[in-house]
Amino acid sequence: MTLPAKDRSRPPVPEPSAEAGTASRAPAAPSHPLAFALTLTGLAGFLDAAAFVRFNHLYVSFMSGNSTHLGMAVAEGTGPVLASVLGVVGAFVAGATAGTWIADHATPRLVPRVLGLEAGLLAAATGALLGGRPLACAMLVAQAMGLQNVLHQAVGGVDVGKGFVTGMLFRLGQSLARLWSGKATGGQALTSLLNWLAFVGGAALGTRVVQGFGFSGCLLVALAVIGTLMIVLPKSFAAR
Repeated sequence: MTLPAKDRSRPPVPEPSAEAGTASRAPAAPSHPLAFALTLTGLAGFLDAAAFVRFNHLYVSFMSGNSTHLGMAVAEGTGPVLASVLGVVGAFVAGATAGTWIADHATPRLVPRVLGLEAGLLAAATGALLGGRPLACAMLVAQAMGLQNVLHQAVGGVDVGKGFVTGMLFRLGQSLARLWSGKATGGQALTSLLNWLAFVGGAALGTRVVQGFGFSGCLLVALAVIGTLMIVLPKSFAAR
């Protein structure tokens, strides 16, 4: 059976492309991804140094340091230290797991959702500290830092969450080596340097704040930073 001429001449309806579907699921990124990433890196250094001072050399974001601490605790057989380090490391992994799950299921609004959950964890950590539960506080902050790492992969390719300080310095050296052969740009080397400086600067500030105002003061500063990002970012998304 032949179709009428008018049906045969009707143009086909284009199918949605796979690329369009992928773009619609891509996380919204801020208009200044490097500034956003540097803020998060500085915040990680800030809380890391403050926790190191307050919680007997425990880190909340630098898990390489905690892994060394864990090995020393195993060698010395110090049960309480071993339990504390394992608790913080486990909390960090749990945060990274939760962040990845959110990234896989809520990509268009990944950044605000992760920031909101991070603020909730930091608020809970403040309550735990004021309630006399320092280990629970450290674990909640470590969970927030593990969760935050997923944001480094959602800000336009500015990834500063892999390896932290060691990775930053390695990428700086790598960029400098490749700069001479034209395989890297000065911007790549500068980005790695700025990431490292942000972490060091955050750590310096965290040390001063924890000495002057205690760890609860550091948590309030961190909450203020996250709150500011949650207010500023919607305008940043709208400007793109």
